[in-house]
Amino acid sequence: MCVLATALAAVDLGFRIVLPTDALCSTRDGTHDALLKLYRERYSLQMEATTTDDVLRRWNT
Repeated sequence: MCVLATALAAVDLGFRIVLPTDALCSTRDGTHDALLKLYRERYSLQMEATTTDDVLRRWNT
């Protein structure tokens, strides 16, 4: 939930968020899956769910 709180605070401040989903974890798989669904479906305009490799590839271009 810490990532969710931080991401939503950043969205409230007007930032676009990039979330490397393979770097996120949760204590329960169901919670993890529900949060990923939330990021992708509810916040798709403000947040981009991607992989760490994709973030690094784009960062180094």
